[in-house]
Amino acid sequence: MPPSPNAVPPSASAEPSSPGTRQADSGARQEQRAARWLQRADLLLRVIVRLYLGMILLFLPWTRLWLFNRFFLFYAPIAHLMESGAVRGIVSGLGLLNLWIAISDAIHYKEI
Repeated sequence: MPPSPNAVPPSASAEPSSPGTRQADSGARQEQRAARWLQRADLLLRVIVRLYLGMILLFLPWTRLWLFNRFFLFYAPIAHLMESGAVRGIVSGLGLLNLWIAISDAIHYKEI
């Protein structure tokens, strides 16, 4: 397409030191600071939730609360399955995986 006759050539554009450009740069920096703050808060929340969930999944299958759960007591086939060591080990393994992901996220966080 041919250029428009009303187009402003690139050399005639506004200089970067104009007041409007300074305000735009200031606004961009403020948005970047807000975005960085939100990224850090998001990371902190994700790490804390994963740590708590991992600890619960790691230790809950080996407590009395797991054995004497009302749901398990009313449904005998499910109770028999949940009392097996394999299922308890799988649930604890998921807890370990959650802990590993949380710690890995916290260690490998890089700000862009």
